[in-house]
Amino acid sequence: FFQEQAEVSSDSLMQAVDELIVERYGKELLRGLNLELFPTGKQICVYRRNATAPFSKGLLTQSITSSGLKPEEAFQIAFDLEAKLMKKNILRISKKKLFDEVFATIKKKHDPHIADLYKLASRLDELDRPVIIYLGGASGTGKSVMSTFLAGRLGINKITGTDTIREIMRLVFKRDLLPSLHNSSSKAGTGMPKYLGKNDRLISGFCLQAQQVSVGVKAVVDRAVKERTSMIIEGIHLLPNMEQAIKEGYKRAYHIPITLSLMNEKHHKDRFLERGKGNELRNKEAYLSSFENIRVIHEFFNLESEDKEIEVVDNEDFDETTNTLMQLIINILQEQVKSTKSSKS
Repeated sequence: FFQEQAEVSSDSLMQAVDELIVERYGKELLRGLNLELFPTGKQICVYRRNATAPFSKGLLTQSITSSGLKPEEAFQIAFDLEAKLMKKNILRISKKKLFDEVFATIKKKHDPHIADLYKLASRLDELDRPVIIYLGGASGTGKSVMSTFLAGRLGINKITGTDTIREIMRLVFKRDLLPSLHNSSSKAGTGMPKYLGKNDRLISGFCLQAQQVSVGVKAVVDRAVKERTSMIIEGIHLLPNMEQAIKEGYKRAYHIPITLSLMNEKHHKDRFLERGKGNELRNKEAYLSSFENIRVIHEFFNLESEDKEIEVVDNEDFDETTNTLMQLIINILQEQVKSTKSSKS
């Protein structure tokens, strides 16, 4: 059906499945399956406190994949659960009961450890303190896209980029007061001492800029912690904050610093070629002209991360990276939660 296609929509996939069932078993079986699993006019509703929403296999599948299960395994669980509820004529179910059903299914069919990871990932809002995820790395490593995707999977509503924080700080501190703040990160060496080599000037300027932006990042994180709001903060300026998060531990929040990289230089450059398509705000020429400097910062960021024992994830393949990040985040979080509980006892 789809040998020549790189991507397949869910509608096309469902239509293909229907056609195969009709071809092999006849229309009557398909009609019977649809009536049994999805009775006409019936809709399952999921409620929590005063809020109610329609049951969604897609959203539930997304939630289940946070445990590390493959998307097809997660979808099968969501599909079977919907069929089970429909068969029992359960059209209203609490979010907690729904998650308990999923937890029990994963524990029975897969692994108790995976079930525990799912339980943790699906209830971040019930933890005793907020979760702050730092996604750092050089330009073009996919931080923004990954942050949006992770936020959706984990149910985190707040994402902030360090570029946004830097723009706000630039309005407050004019160029004559903090000139390094007004240069792009790839041209941060401008104004650094001439006796330094080219790369040393670049890294010195980059570190200075990151240190300046870290003040604004700290303010944003402190506010989130005070409001007990989980968030993802992404950007190139995060090294000082990631280091500080490691030193602070998890007294007030669960801090999870991760660095995204792209080890294949050609693929990294290709990302910038793709950036300009349909997005006039992201000038690919500016990035490409500074690509050599971006790679220098990339190498520095990775080495510093490894030195500080911050996990570095190579973002070569989107699906593989998202699964790696989800498992990494939930495993780190589980360790921190367990450590917190043991220190209390």
